[in-house]
Amino acid sequence: MARNICNLWSLLFILLIIKPVSAAPHSQEADAELRPAMLISSCNEKGSEYAIVVEKSTQHLFLYKYDGKMYKEINGFKCSTGEVPGAKSVSGDKKTPEGVYFFTKEYKKIDLAPIYGTRAFSTDYPNILDRIASRDGHSIWMHGTNKPLKDRDSNGCVALDNSNIEKLSKYITLNRTPIIIIDKISYVTGDSDKKIAESISNFLFNWNKALQNGTYHEYLNFYDHEYLPEISWWPEWNKLRKKIQPSNTAFSIEIKEPVVSIHKGIYVVLIDQIVKTSESDLPLGTKKFFIIERGNQLRIVGEEYLTISNIQMSANKEQGKILIAEFRKLKNKYDYERNIEDLINTWVKAWSAKDIKQYGNCYAKNFISQGGATLQNWLNYKKRLNKKYDLI
Repeated sequence: MARNICNLWSLLFILLIIKPVSAAPHSQEADAELRPAMLISSCNEKGSEYAIVVEKSTQHLFLYKYDGKMYKEINGFKCSTGEVPGAKSVSGDKKTPEGVYFFTKEYKKIDLAPIYGTRAFSTDYPNILDRIASRDGHSIWMHGTNKPLKDRDSNGCVALDNSNIEKLSKYITLNRTPIIIIDKISYVTGDSDKKIAESISNFLFNWNKALQNGTYHEYLNFYDHEYLPEISWWPEWNKLRKKIQPSNTAFSIEIKEPVVSIHKGIYVVLIDQIVKTSESDLPLGTKKFFIIERGNQLRIVGEEYLTISNIQMSANKEQGKILIAEFRKLKNKYDYERNIEDLINTWVKAWSAKDIKQYGNCYAKNFISQGGATLQNWLNYKKRLNKKYDLI
C-alpha cells in the first residue's frame, strides 16, 4: 500500500514539473464576447478583414477577424520582440515600437538573409506621429527566424517561428492589415465603441464634403489647432474643381467605410479615396488619418497616404498634390472632349455657310482624303460642290 502511495506521489510530481505544450497561445478573454480595446471597427467590402495584435508583456501575437460586428480572435502564436523593454524612440535602442502600423512590403526567403527566416513583412514605422514626436529608426519588420525563438531576443522587430509566419502570411493584405503593438492588451465589450465608430465615419464624410465643395476655412476646421496641414495646393485645387464642375463630366470624391483602431487616445483610421465620374472610378489611394477628441470634437492631428494609385509621387505624399494630379487628368479629358465638340460644331457651321476658309481650318495641314487627295485638292473639290449645289 505504501509503495502504491509513493508511486502516486511520484506521478503527480512529474505532471507538475512538465510544462504543458500548446499548439498556439490563446488569450484568456478570447472565449467571451470581448475584443481588444484597440480594435474598433472595420468593413467587409473587400472580403474578410484581419488585424494582428502583439502583446509585448506576454510575448504573444494574436490574429483577429472582423465578422461584421466585432473582431474575434482566430489564432495566436508565440513571438519575440526587442531585447530592451519599452517603446522605441531612437535608432539602435533595441526596442520595439508601440502603436498602430501597417504592412507595406512582403519579402520571401530568396530575398532575405538567413536571420529573417522564410518570410518577412516591413511596416510603415516611423509614421507621421512618430516623426512629429521625433521618434526615429527604421526597418521594423515582422519576420521569421533561423534560430530557436526566445523571449525579447530581437533588435526591435517582431519575430516568429518560420512555420507560424507562413500560416500568418495568408491573412495579411499590404497597406491594409494593421499590426498593433502594445505592452498589455485590455478588453472591452464588442459594441462599446459603436457610437465613436459612427461619429468618425460621419466626421470623415463631412471632411470629404468640405474637400469637394467647401471653402478653405471649412476644410481647415477639421484639423486640430496644433497640427496645420500643408495647404499651399488649395488655390490650384479650387480653380480645377470650378472648371470641371460646370462640365458634363460630373464627378464626386467618395470614401469607403473606414477601418478604425485606437492607441493611447488617438484613433487611427484607414479609408480608400475614390473619384467617381459618370464613366469610371478613379482610385486616389489608401489614406491614413490620426484623429483625437478635443472638447467633445473630433480633430485630425495627422494624415498620410499608404498607397497612391497610378500616380508617380515623391516620398512626401501630400493630399493636395495627389488630388490635383488626378484632377488634372480629369480636366485634360474634359478639355479634350470639349475641343472635339467645338471642332465638330465649327466644321458643320462652316460647311453649311459655304465658308471654305473656316472649313479648311478644321483639317490638319497634312490631311489626305480616303481617295488620296491633299488638303488643297480636297478644298478645291468642296468649292466646286458649293457652286454646283445651293443646299449642302
